[in-house]
Amino acid sequence: MSSIAAQVILHPKLSQSLAVLATTIGRDKAYRLIQYVSRLLAWFLLRRGDVEAAARWEGLKNGLASARRVMRLFRPAEFLQSAMNLAQRPVTNLRGPAQVAHLAQIGRQLGYAGFFTNDMIVWLGQVRFLKLDKFQLERFQRLTFKFWLSGIVFSLISSSASMVKLRADSKRFRLSTEVSRRESSEKGPDERAREESEHRERGRAMLAQRQTLLSQLIIDSCDIWIPATGLGYSNVNDGVLGALGAITSYMSLQTQWRKHAAAGVRKNI
Repeated sequence: MSSIAAQVILHPKLSQSLAVLATTIGRDKAYRLIQYVSRLLAWFLLRRGDVEAAARWEGLKNGLASARRVMRLFRPAEFLQSAMNLAQRPVTNLRGPAQVAHLAQIGRQLGYAGFFTNDMIVWLGQVRFLKLDKFQLERFQRLTFKFWLSGIVFSLISSSASMVKLRADSKRFRLSTEVSRRESSEKGPDERAREESEHRERGRAMLAQRQTLLSQLIIDSCDIWIPATGLGYSNVNDGVLGALGAITSYMSLQTQWRKHAAAGVRKNI
């Protein structure tokens, strides 16, 4: 039994899971996954008439939402800093989709900075640190949803423009690869091998970028319904919102898992 316990406790997957959960973003995504699964279960149990069980999951959802707000208290500064860094980059060499993606990314950072700022004010009002009445809390909560929605819209614009740019870059890359291969007969074997290696590396990088953009588009397309429903722009029930939030939370958690796995591989090289 002790051998089995040691294998479980010292398993590399468990070590990687602990490494992900040791980061603030990793914990936030894990809490968010449980929060939206709880939202889905509370809705499902309430529809079945099991009020007591639904209340338990609703309580867990609200507790995790409050815990996540504590972890995000200083995130507005992070997004404002990112927006400032992006704004200071020269854009004279950017054209078309690249410029749209760059400007939309600045809008995304500002949108999320506003979202986290108002979300922090709502939490401070709920814990009675700020003296806010019910109507003030509702106003700040509505502002929270508006900034969240604007951040997601800008993110969708940025990702879409980046996909257009990536498609054009991929076409140019394929053409240059074909030209290079036609001319390879005049080159030495070492130079041909080096060029083939560079082409494969660049192709893998462009594929990884495409997968990242597609993942972000899916996440934003799902998440946009949460603030839209909170603002009354759509009428999606808690079950659907819980399922959408759980899907995007799992996808974000997978991203953090892959980052730590890649970091572990680089560390071992």
